[in-house]
Amino acid sequence: GRIPVVLVHGTVSSEGRWADMLNELENDPRIADRYQFWLFHYDTGNPVPYSAMLLRNALTASVKQLDPEGKDPALQNMVVIGHSQGGLLTKLTATDTGDNLWKALGIKNLEETNLDTNQLKLLRSYTVFEPLPFVKRVVFISTPHRGSYLSTGFARRISRKLVTLPNTLMQQAKELSGLAQKLKLEMKGVPTSLDSMSTSNKFLLALADIPPAPGVKANSIIAVEGTGDYHEGKDGLVAYPSAHVEYAESEFIVRSF
Repeated sequence: GRIPVVLVHGTVSSEGRWADMLNELENDPRIADRYQFWLFHYDTGNPVPYSAMLLRNALTASVKQLDPEGKDPALQNMVVIGHSQGGLLTKLTATDTGDNLWKALGIKNLEETNLDTNQLKLLRSYTVFEPLPFVKRVVFISTPHRGSYLSTGFARRISRKLVTLPNTLMQQAKELSGLAQKLKLEMKGVPTSLDSMSTSNKFLLALADIPPAPGVKANSIIAVEGTGDYHEGKDGLVAYPSAHVEYAESEFIVRSF
């Protein structure tokens, strides 16, 4: 009977980051009587599409377990809130990407790639996303829709040395590398989340231009350092032009000093 609000943390963080905010919200009866809070944890070193797939699977399984007959309207009005990288995962719960993402990678037609059924399935799992029917609102907090200016080549090289990827992802990375060679796409090593958030990442830039699906509302909260023109500002990791999206129905600027 209460609407789920799913909180998705950002890079090099954890669900514990939400503790102070949760304490305030859960002690406000106007909110606590209407909403319940769920926390999603993921390894922030993994590439964004992989983590988004885990989030989508977790939400789908939870809704099916809690309301298998679909009789609770509150569960069908889910709100997903993502901070930083978590906002990119959030976006992929509520967006119909169609053919935009694989076309951005340079693939003209999936049916003409000469890939077998398993290869096509793997490629689609990373490049084709449909909105989850129960997600009705998404909130982006300092989200690098067009990349983080600290996701430099040097930072990405260091991250590859420090990040330990799960065996499942390592196996998929080998298969993706083989697909990249077959499709004549550029792919250097196993991608990490910093690769996914590079300002030159074609996948990310294509995703930024796709609005949430019809019926899904979006809101943005953007932090900006200092007192200058926020349009030219940044928060230390994400610049305003990267965090701003035209399809957000509201945008709240938070000044930090």
